Amino acid sequence: MVAGTVAVGDRLVTQGPGGLRLAFVICLGACAAATGLAYWVGGLAAALPVGAVGAAVLAAAVLVEYRLGVCILPLAILLSPEFGAGLVRVRLEDVLLPLVLLGWFVQAVGSREEWGRTPLNGLVLVLLLSGFVSTSLGIFRGTIPQPPLGFFFLFKRLQYLLLFFLAVQAARDREWGRWMVGALLAGFAVTAAVGLYQRLAFGPDFIVSGVRPGERATFAAVLVLLISVCVGMAVVLRVWWHRLALLAVGLVAAVPLLYTYSRGAYVGMLAALVFLGLRRSRALLVGIVLLVVFASAVLPEEVHERASTIAVVFGAPERTTQSWAARVGAWHMVASQILSQPLVGYGMGALPLGWIDNELIKELYYGGVVGLVLYALVLVGLWRVSAHVAHHGRETWIRGFGWGFLAGFVGSLVQGITATNLTAIRSAGLFWLTAGVVAGLYILCQRQGTAEGAG
Repeated sequence: MVAGTVAVGDRLVTQGPGGLRLAFVICLGACAAATGLAYWVGGLAAALPVGAVGAAVLAAAVLVEYRLGVCILPLAILLSPEFGAGLVRVRLEDVLLPLVLLGWFVQAVGSREEWGRTPLNGLVLVLLLSGFVSTSLGIFRGTIPQPPLGFFFLFKRLQYLLLFFLAVQAARDREWGRWMVGALLAGFAVTAAVGLYQRLAFGPDFIVSGVRPGERATFAAVLVLLISVCVGMAVVLRVWWHRLALLAVGLVAAVPLLYTYSRGAYVGMLAALVFLGLRRSRALLVGIVLLVVFASAVLPEEVHERASTIAVVFGAPERTTQSWAARVGAWHMVASQILSQPLVGYGMGALPLGWIDNELIKELYYGGVVGLVLYALVLVGLWRVSAHVAHHGRETWIRGFGWGFLAGFVGSLVQGITATNLTAIRSAGLFWLTAGVVAGLYILCQRQGTAEGAG
């Protein structure tokens, strides 16, 4: 296919050329390999010029076809180190995202590309506006001690939603949708391998792939979504080696997940697998039952001891762990304070980072009842869109990706009881980018259904 635009009715629609995608991947891989070789031979001084050439190639390609940049975003989110200190920390996706936006704008102006419409568009914009209002009022009332922190949270939410909409724009085209799913799976595979390598080479204290040291729950949230998507696709796809490869990635990722020692992630992962077992594969349910029965023999001793404390929370609350007691105490205090600002809350950044370990309670505290309702409506809308893709996708890979994301959605919501993984920096970016791919596939399913009905 030749790069360019074609007329569809009274509109011009850009057609993404497969040759351009392949050439871009080859050039980028060659630049990355050359940079690594230069660093190995001559150190940083030798690698910088080669890396600059690679960055220039990347920038030019993204400006020509922004979807290429969208395909790189998963790797940038999953594996980028952080630069800077304190509140101001920059990651590769922070640099890549504005470039992708510029490429999208140039292409939208040149080809009059229409905006992808989903049931979530209006809700997401209203949610963003609600966050701006609550944060502005919080600064005016003095309920946000550090106003820059409030606007930083608001900016990160805007960033997540931009990731969502860019993924929607890219994935609504069938070929680009396949590339986006492939890019996510490639990022998942590399992340799983890096996590396993870190565990084997440095021990459990160094499992920090893509995040800062000490943020095990964040990495665990990434792994829960990663494993859910891989297993969900594996139980739907029919080609045996596709299924085997996806299950292998999931098993590799399970090792660093276990050694994050995140009890919330353990429960979330179990919930995701049970969901898939109930809806798609009874064999998976049998495997889960066997794992639970023989956990003491299969799991490493330290992991089994960590997981066994989960049952204490439900079976003997008086013997609960210190971390769980601290969370419950914080929830009670926050719930009592909500009564003073029930409608629009205290604004983003009203409490320090990591102070509220519950997704919905945090939304209630920051945005009040209005913010919580809007946030819940966005999640409900996302679930419906994903369920439509899982049930009505015309191709097996589309349905498999839909089921995998639904499982990851379940796992993320369950983990969100004791974490803020859907809005926390790093794990949230991956979640909303993946959600955007699913929403783009929803548009594709709608368009295919309309064409089939007209035919």
